[in-house]
Amino acid sequence: MLVSPKHQGNVGAVARAMANFGLADLWLVAPRCQVGREAEAMAVHGADVLAAATVVATLDEALADRTVVVASSARPRTSGAHASSTPEVALARLHGHAGALVFGPEDTGLDNAALDRSDLVITIPTAPYASLNLAQAVVLLAYLWFVGRPGHAPGADPVVAGASTSRAPADVEVANAAPRREQLEAMLAQFEALALRTGYTDARRVEGMMRHMRRVLTRAVSDDEDVARLRGLWSQLAGALDRADRTKG
Repeated sequence: MLVSPKHQGNVGAVARAMANFGLADLWLVAPRCQVGREAEAMAVHGADVLAAATVVATLDEALADRTVVVASSARPRTSGAHASSTPEVALARLHGHAGALVFGPEDTGLDNAALDRSDLVITIPTAPYASLNLAQAVVLLAYLWFVGRPGHAPGADPVVAGASTSRAPADVEVANAAPRREQLEAMLAQFEALALRTGYTDARRVEGMMRHMRRVLTRAVSDDEDVARLRGLWSQLAGALDRADRTKG
């Protein structure tokens, strides 16, 4: 997934890189460029990937049914919420899941809100000069995903370029156990509203509190049933607060 790409040539080059490594599901989130002749020229044999790209307005919309999200960042992250992982470790998490690999805009990279929605953050190791072009970053990580597939052996037949995959990148066989991002975001929004209402936090502190609680809660749930049980508990608590408010009134 490319968030707010600025140059159509980069979009085309990304489509070409995806086709090289058997990835076909390109998503463009709020692109700032038209996808036209320049992109088509750069895509070469990835033209089918480019033509089939899905364009959406928000990252939440793109991630709604994803269960594992890996973000790419040029800068190593040290905070607990956005700690960087090695590419090999993070990409291994995508195999067997409905996964997404998310790249930020060429000029600014992903912001904290996008990183908050990621399970892992990748920083590609480089020499002191660390400025990689967007398509270069995609081709490196797509290659590592490709050679890291379970059962892959050096010299084995490659995946057919343009073969169907579940977003970018994910295996064809998708595990259904992990909770979908759409459900996680609804759960977190419900918790945030309850935390504000009970005074657990306030408007000034809520962003930092939620960044920490995102990490705690997303690690605590393993499937949609876990999410539903927490949401049911919080609905009961909100209902109890409503009844107490009516009694006071």
